Amino acid sequence: MQNNSKLEYAQMKGFLSFYAERYLKAEGLPADKLPIARLEALEKKSMTAALNGLRQAINDCVEMSLHFNHEDVVKLDAQLRSRGIITLSELRRRYSKSYAKIKKRGHIKTETEYYLVRNVLHDPTEKLPEERKFLEELIYAYEAA
Repeated sequence: MQNNSKLEYAQMKGFLSFYAERYLKAEGLPADKLPIARLEALEKKSMTAALNGLRQAINDCVEMSLHFNHEDVVKLDAQLRSRGIITLSELRRRYSKSYAKIKKRGHIKTETEYYLVRNVLHDPTEKLPEERKFLEELIYAYEAA
């Protein structure tokens, strides 16, 4: 695995571990069926398969979290950041199908989309100036409407 892939993998694995403990209902599951245990079993077979599985799991987490309200995302991002874990807002920026649709469409349709874009904008993760400007314009247009 290349260095970029190793870094991405470590970031996503840290997030999945944190998120799974708090939000994925695992009561009654044997220890070897928990998300991180399954991922680690995949790692022993194939890191490529493990990376693909982890990306799918992260996308599922991102999509499941779209109903979180703004305050909950801010709180979760702060908890993740304080532990040195990649934030939900940054993962939404990278992997969310909803975020990709908003970017392609060029405008915000709903309040849920508004908060998604706002959380991505205000997450301190590095963004290109063009992306930051685009997000600010989306928010301004939605608020003005």
